[in-house]
Amino acid sequence: MRTDKEKAFELRRQGKSYKTISDELGMSKSTLSHWFKSVDFSEEVKKHLSKEVYVAGKQRLLNLNTTRGVLLKVRYEYAEKEALEDLKQHYRNPLFVAAVAAYWGEGDKANNGLVRLINTDPKMIALFKRFLTEIANVQEEKLRGALYIYNDLDEATCKKFWIKRTGLKHFHKTMTLPSRQKDKKVHNGMCSLVVSSTYLKKKMLVWIDHLPEMVLNIPAE
Repeated sequence: MRTDKEKAFELRRQGKSYKTISDELGMSKSTLSHWFKSVDFSEEVKKHLSKEVYVAGKQRLLNLNTTRGVLLKVRYEYAEKEALEDLKQHYRNPLFVAAVAAYWGEGDKANNGLVRLINTDPKMIALFKRFLTEIANVQEEKLRGALYIYNDLDEATCKKFWIKRTGLKHFHKTMTLPSRQKDKKVHNGMCSLVVSSTYLKKKMLVWIDHLPEMVLNIPAE
């Protein structure tokens, strides 16, 4: 069984004040002062407090992640519900069907927050851009283009080509690819249209899953 002195030292290592220890153990501060006068508790107290802060911070982070996870689940459920309502409204709209079908075939379907479609045909990019602004209600300033060009092409000329034919105004850094044989070269590179939105990405994946069911009576997976 621990003595009061051992308990006092343990409490002091935990960073407890003289008053707290005195009240808890029922002894005078002068007795504590006599016991502790030759001991430097600073490093031990620092380590203990650091551990307490770490544990408390870790718990706060766990609580935050749990809350965030619940909110994301609710948000994704709402996105799915909204996507199904949009599908009923637009599934006979040629622009909607063409854009979703294009994304089904050429779009980024990975489980991330990027809605991204890449193509060599500026008409495809222009069509998808119109779909994003007119049906998906994406603000134009949030649209980003990204060019992929061969290293013997002029970046400024290629960017001018894509700006003129798609109306895109903002671009990420151009990616340069090794040159190919001239008869197989894409003369103006490829353009990727990108929107960063986990909400819209969820809706795009729902549209892809359910559009065949609406149009061709093919069950969604």
